[in-house]
Amino acid sequence: MILNISNHKPTVIERGVYYFNLSNYPHINTIELSKIHVFINYEKSYGRETEIICEDEAVIVAINNAAAHKFIPQAEDLFIYHATNLEAAQKILSTGKLLSATKAYKKTGEELAHEKRDSLWDDPPDYFEYIMFCWGSSMTGDYVVLSEESDGYLVNGKFNAGVRFYFRYDDLIQHPRRAFDGYHPIKIKSEIVLNDYLHACIVPEQFMNELEDHIESPLVSRVHYLAQNEHKLSDWNEKVYDFVKRL
Repeated sequence: MILNISNHKPTVIERGVYYFNLSNYPHINTIELSKIHVFINYEKSYGRETEIICEDEAVIVAINNAAAHKFIPQAEDLFIYHATNLEAAQKILSTGKLLSATKAYKKTGEELAHEKRDSLWDDPPDYFEYIMFCWGSSMTGDYVVLSEESDGYLVNGKFNAGVRFYFRYDDLIQHPRRAFDGYHPIKIKSEIVLNDYLHACIVPEQFMNELEDHIESPLVSRVHYLAQNEHKLSDWNEKVYDFVKRL
């Protein structure tokens, strides 16, 4: 994997390159150093070396000097979430489990990586073994679900938002199969039993009739429907997160 450190926006992994945006380039802070070293160690655990690219030599020196430190991932939010489309949400809520791609599709990580090799993400095989999350106030989850929509639709509200599964960060770091890769806030290998960890499931109101009969009974009280009302994505994101924080 290539780690490209700059003032590139946004921070994203695309086709084998981790574009890491420093908040005050070329200065690097402790949280950014932590993410970079967690990423490097995760890559090593899967037998991959990390090539670091940065035009500012001082950044590389800082990273190398920090290599001996033990970094613990730091919480940036109280909540994290995983977003899906309607069809996937029906299966998740009817089984009471959130599954990794390998378990959901009954394929190996290698098979799924090969199928997605021409996609923008082009993730390595091990990524498909995990359920991945973004921070609770981030729009990343919906961007992934809506990756085939045009930017114009996202701005004018002519889209169907994803179904979001919210968890408390402090709860999921207790999960026995948790992992940190320096990119996602956290990810869980194989599966999550929703009744044990789910804080709330937020469903765009237009999906109510198609979804409510698929919900396993212990989860009914944790599923909430919100009117999307043709909000642009940023406004919808703010509305959802404000609601989750008040629960």
